[in-house]
Amino acid sequence: MSITLQGLKLGHMGMDYGLLGYPNPNDMLLPSRREAPRTWYRCPSLAYIINHPAGRILFDTGISTKFAEEWLPEWQGTLDLTELTADDLLENALKRVGLGPDDFSHVILSHCHADHAGGLRIFEEAGAQIILHEDEHRYATSIWSAANFFIRQDWHFLSRRNPILMYGDQEIMEDLWTISLPGHTPGSMGVLVRLETTGWALLAGDAVSTHEAFGPPGLPNFVNISNEAFIQSCAKVEAIASERDAFIFPGHDESGLQYSQGDLAIKPIEFLPGHTYE
Repeated sequence: MSITLQGLKLGHMGMDYGLLGYPNPNDMLLPSRREAPRTWYRCPSLAYIINHPAGRILFDTGISTKFAEEWLPEWQGTLDLTELTADDLLENALKRVGLGPDDFSHVILSHCHADHAGGLRIFEEAGAQIILHEDEHRYATSIWSAANFFIRQDWHFLSRRNPILMYGDQEIMEDLWTISLPGHTPGSMGVLVRLETTGWALLAGDAVSTHEAFGPPGLPNFVNISNEAFIQSCAKVEAIASERDAFIFPGHDESGLQYSQGDLAIKPIEFLPGHTYE
């Protein structure tokens, strides 16, 4: 059995596009351009299924069905969540492709923000092992009320589940690595996986939120905990992807970035139902 990768769309949030990468050179005011438009972005919430000979893995879990009552008013005043429905979110998205929490051996969190870890709670009673970075775990579990886009209810059960904690870059299964990419949060990380036909795929999480935010150099976004570390992580993604001719999957974009012999091109991402990267 070879490794495969499948994308899941888990609804959309409306927002100012500049929140995901600023300053975008296309929007900057310059002596030659003293007015520039703002762009409203229909921002996708995404997850990925990795089918590996050692088990089925879910990368990120999207937004909780309880977002309307748990997300702080200031978050809901910044983001338009009116398009989200329970049918979009993780549990029903998995049902549409014939899967449920018990069908996964592992869940990898890129980070614990509420738009990536919100669906984790459906795994509270499932057997999947939860994987996240040790710095993310340390920071998130110190938060007792909603703050900085973290919501404790998303991952409160980890205190009794003994999650697998990553450090640095580690090959956790054959041809599947977790990659440390701090800056957006203290322990943000991505996944690097080698597919037989597609080649290397790099699931970047919010270290690369959109294809335009990648740059290079990378464009910081509005909730980064450390822009300095974030820029270093963007450079790390560039180095890894260019060396391996990898396809970069951003955290909030339906277009990715494909390296090929040093050249970089925008490439649409295909999602379930119907598409599998092999």
